[in-house]
Amino acid sequence: MVSDFMVAGLSRRVAPGLLVAALCLTAMTCQRVPLLAPAGSTITLTAQATTLPLNGTTTLIAQIIEPAGTAPQSGTYVTFTTSLGSIQPSEAETDSSGQVFVKFTAGTQSGTATITALSGGVSVGTTGAVKIAIGTAAVGRVIVNANPALVPAVGGTSVVSAVVLDLNGNALTSVPVSFTTTAGILSTGVAITDQTGTALTTLTTSMTATVTASVGAQATTGTGTGTGTGTGTGTTTPPASGQASGSVTVGISAAPTLVITPPSTPPSAGLPASFTFAVTAPTTNGSAVRSLTVNWGDGGSQNLGTVTGNAVVSHVFTVAGTYTVSGTVTDTAGNSQTVATAVTVIAVSRPTIVITPSPQNPIHLNTVTFSIQVTTVSGLGVVDTTIDFGDSIACSCASTSDLGGATSTSVQHVYTVPGQYTVHVTVMDTAGQTTVGTTFISVS
Repeated sequence: MVSDFMVAGLSRRVAPGLLVAALCLTAMTCQRVPLLAPAGSTITLTAQATTLPLNGTTTLIAQIIEPAGTAPQSGTYVTFTTSLGSIQPSEAETDSSGQVFVKFTAGTQSGTATITALSGGVSVGTTGAVKIAIGTAAVGRVIVNANPALVPAVGGTSVVSAVVLDLNGNALTSVPVSFTTTAGILSTGVAITDQTGTALTTLTTSMTATVTASVGAQATTGTGTGTGTGTGTGTTTPPASGQASGSVTVGISAAPTLVITPPSTPPSAGLPASFTFAVTAPTTNGSAVRSLTVNWGDGGSQNLGTVTGNAVVSHVFTVAGTYTVSGTVTDTAGNSQTVATAVTVIAVSRPTIVITPSPQNPIHLNTVTFSIQVTTVSGLGVVDTTIDFGDSIACSCASTSDLGGATSTSVQHVYTVPGQYTVHVTVMDTAGQTTVGTTFISVS
């Protein structure tokens, strides 16, 4: 095909490809006509990411191939359109390989962006359009955890976290997560996922509660349930729905039990009394024992630490009477149980003291030997023993002798003046009791 045009009064016929150049020669300026893809070409559009968080970005690539299977002339114009978000630039030129690179920005609205590319009369068409799920439309699944998974029966708190993943398993940021619970109170009903795709809320409850985290405007409750470790996985709805949810169950921790067994016979004041403390942790929904504290009822207390099973502990009551011994066992979940038992402490039997002088009827200025025997009940000891010979006025010599903690000993003494004397032996025992034994001696 050729065209006619006039240059300096001459009529010429030229090929169409030369027409524009010829016309430009006749004008002071010439506006460049954009290069477009020839008819019969194909455009293939791809995206580096098919799911994006709000305000997320990805690169779009358009590839043009002419009917002959080659790339078009460099600089061929391609126009991009999107139903959601924005493309910069919206028009761009191909490189030498027939490719165009532009940036897609998701924006602040959740949904599915449908993106097309065209050049001249060539388009990707509806089947070649790229679809990018944005925000909640990109949600694939929700994984819910609770820490701790058990709270005390008296009430407690658990931090519930929901990790939101997109259809490709990547963390989905900046999307709202709705939390609901079957019992208790949540600190927030809606939370936004952070850079790790995690949204948090805090549950306060004294009853078993199932917390559900949902993503999507009309998300339905998933069937995921929490395990003993407080993890849960929700069901994933079809990708086009942009809805997913997961659940976790926070249970009630069972308290450990405590049984106190006092001595089988009434203990004596000043002597060790053995008590058995039996701690049993629950087999279901139980937590580790943190401490067992005993109040002896006499002003003393004792922390036995992390007792599990039987612990035999001795205690000395210094004064006879009736005491209430109580124990409080506490577990790591905060549960505690207090158990008490009464114990009657009787006065301890005093030591017996036998004093035997030899000879029985000594003569003054002669040596007298005193044999001393102190007998105590089992468990009772002697702290101090002192003998007073009874002649402190008549004798200028030492009239008393400290025998220490002896329970059996002999001691000698000389009376310088005849007379009747009373000998005292004073014993202090480990129960704090003072016992005095006496005997009489006649010195001629």
